[in-house]
Amino acid sequence: MMHGNVTFKAVLGLLLCSAAAISHGESGRHQSHHSIVAAVKDYLLQTVANQNKDAKIVITPLDHRLKLRQCDTPLKTFSPPGGSKMGRTSVGVRCESPAPWSLYVSAKVGLELPVVIAKRDLARGQAITTADVKLEISDTTHLLRGYYESVDQVLGRTLKRALRRDKVVTPTSLVVQKTVSRGEQVTILAAAGGIEVRMQGKAMKNGNPGDLIPVVNVKSKKKLQARVISEGLVKVN
Repeated sequence: MMHGNVTFKAVLGLLLCSAAAISHGESGRHQSHHSIVAAVKDYLLQTVANQNKDAKIVITPLDHRLKLRQCDTPLKTFSPPGGSKMGRTSVGVRCESPAPWSLYVSAKVGLELPVVIAKRDLARGQAITTADVKLEISDTTHLLRGYYESVDQVLGRTLKRALRRDKVVTPTSLVVQKTVSRGEQVTILAAAGGIEVRMQGKAMKNGNPGDLIPVVNVKSKKKLQARVISEGLVKVN
């Protein structure tokens, strides 16, 4: 099986022989590359961009030598087992009739958001002030250690280790302080299109500013993933 880090070139090597056999004698009835790319883009828009409106999708162009028999049925799209939909990824495309074929198409899905970074070199044990940090747009798909979306989330926090200029302030770089405790009543903030909705919730895990924790909507009993903003306040996308 092929996973999310499969590259198109690797897949192409496996497909060239079968693709040639499929397309033999079918000149003029090849599946257009445009339709394959469109299917991949639609899949990513539905599975990723609908949940992250700021997601940026870039699809790797298909090799011009690739010729697959035209599909008589709508193309099927899917994620490889264990594949990620963010960062560098791949999407499977399958034809079921008249001559079955499948391939993986490489893509990159980035999520650019304003994150807190250091304005200057900061020393270990230093308490962060407004003069020390700023917001800068960054691709958050590479920030595996977490990040903060507001300067207010880090003001007054103490650095656990030195931080170089222009480096992202991560939860692991700050001294741990429990902002939200498991079982605590919290306010859940949901914002979209300039409208904010607040509801009562219950934290299911300890968390500090920037952490993603599970919370339960007290009224609907629905479980959500929310990011800790400040004491008693969490936010959902």
